[in-house]
Amino acid sequence: MSERTMRIIHSRVSSRQVPDLLQTIFVSEMIAPSRCLWIVSPWISDIPLIDNSAKTFHYLNASWARGKIRFSQVLEALADLGTTIHVATRPLPHNDGFVERLSGGANAKNVRIHLAEELHEKGIVGDTFYLGGSMNITYNGITINEEAVVYETNSEVVAERHIIFKDRWGGTDS
Repeated sequence: MSERTMRIIHSRVSSRQVPDLLQTIFVSEMIAPSRCLWIVSPWISDIPLIDNSAKTFHYLNASWARGKIRFSQVLEALADLGTTIHVATRPLPHNDGFVERLSGGANAKNVRIHLAEELHEKGIVGDTFYLGGSMNITYNGITINEEAVVYETNSEVVAERHIIFKDRWGGTDS
């Protein structure tokens, strides 16, 4: 696979681009899980992430029911597969439910929560990709608001983002 950059400016006119990209990213993660996955978003919600309405993705996780699979369910499944999940967010009431679901899951030992009052950066980085831009991981962020998003597979960019997130949040790959 060649390394590339994809830039998306999304708004209501193109409101499916980012949800479709996120679904593709996380289906790929379920097939070939990253060793370490960073989720950085000041505002974060348990958004519907994978559309399993037709049971299309049943093979990824047999416990997933027909319907929309939420972000926390996907991250819990990845933690179950051994991925270390780092979530950096603000300590806001809006984020509490999502953080509590992840922290209380069966594989919470693979989940690290990092809280910071002044967090403004946004991004997701796995072993082979970086998704960054102005978008919070909320329903409005991925479907309503006009946002600028960059998807990178360049290995140097991905490695740099891992280093930046580890240095900033004190995280490790395990």
